[in-house]
Amino acid sequence: MKVAIVTQFFPPETLAGANRVSAMASALAENAAVRVAAPAPSYPDPAAYAEAAPPELPEGVRLTRLAPFFGQRSSWARRAASELRMAGSLARAATADPVDVVIASSPSMFLGPAALAAARLRRAAFVWDVRDLTWEYGSDPSVIPGRAARTALAAVARAMWATARRADLVTCATPGLGGVLSERLPRQRVEVIPNGIDAALVASLDPSPPRTVDRLRVLYAGLVGHAQGLEVLLDVAAHLPSADITVVGDGPRRPQLEDEARRRRLENITFTGYVRPDRLVALYHDADVLFAQLQRSELHAVTAAPSKLLEYMAAGRPLVYAGEGTAAELVRAAGAGVVVEPGDAAAIAAAITSLGVEERLRLGRAARAFAEASPTRVDHMRRLTELLGMLE
Repeated sequence: MKVAIVTQFFPPETLAGANRVSAMASALAENAAVRVAAPAPSYPDPAAYAEAAPPELPEGVRLTRLAPFFGQRSSWARRAASELRMAGSLARAATADPVDVVIASSPSMFLGPAALAAARLRRAAFVWDVRDLTWEYGSDPSVIPGRAARTALAAVARAMWATARRADLVTCATPGLGGVLSERLPRQRVEVIPNGIDAALVASLDPSPPRTVDRLRVLYAGLVGHAQGLEVLLDVAAHLPSADITVVGDGPRRPQLEDEARRRRLENITFTGYVRPDRLVALYHDADVLFAQLQRSELHAVTAAPSKLLEYMAAGRPLVYAGEGTAAELVRAAGAGVVVEPGDAAAIAAAITSLGVEERLRLGRAARAFAEASPTRVDHMRRLTELLGMLE
């Protein structure tokens, strides 16, 4: 079998989407020839990868790189135009040779229609790995300001659902998202393939307790975007002047948050931007408490489970999670931390300070044990190989 994968992200990028597609390619290559088409590493900035080694590809995987994608900080309209061009170019590159299956993996929603068109031209099966219902956020004025923009996105949403209905298989990462997709696509086969944990990351993380210091160290690592609502950490920093808060990662909200922290003279919160994986591991080792949040949203509560939570657990540190739904249930099931309401700075601060040394050790051990017992990303992705065999 010959499989083509189109994706916006791929290692050495370390986003959840890159990790998922890397595992997908590795698992499929055990039984198929795999071609991956992706832009040159570019998130958050191509310069971040100037000295990065190219990814080690399993035997049977070919990687085609196109120009970097620069649309992350553009307006909605310009970003959409940039993503459309990127999607078309990737789909054409991935299917330059005959293929049996074309897989599009979000988050860029435009990869779906582009890959569908390429698959039909090649008379190949089309699989859409849907990681996020981005197009469904258009009705929220806080996300998409302006009636004209929301009207345009409503038209895009109709096109995306039409694309999904024409897929031969739809996959996703969480049961909640699978339920939403199944409800909207009653005639389609929808399969949940969880993200899992990176076995190499688990091995690289030292679950031993951090060194004892006077100041509590709180770490957030991940995307700094709207859905994460990290404005709350500015208020937490004000509530906890005796704690040091570090925000690792980049995203569209980072410049505003840094400006606001300076305006408020909050000297106990630091924004590092993107860091290399080895530096992130060191920051995990130094942290006392790991924080994550998803803003209150009916869609988020049902569909989202941040993949960073398993990574956090592997570090052997307690979690404070501000959110609801699937992700909150995961933290509770693992016994890995404390769950509070999103956006409540006082509750978040209280949760952080409530974790004494012994409680942090207990929760950290439970978190690490849960991560070690979790299937790896490649383990989960072997299910996709079985599903593709059913399409033949």
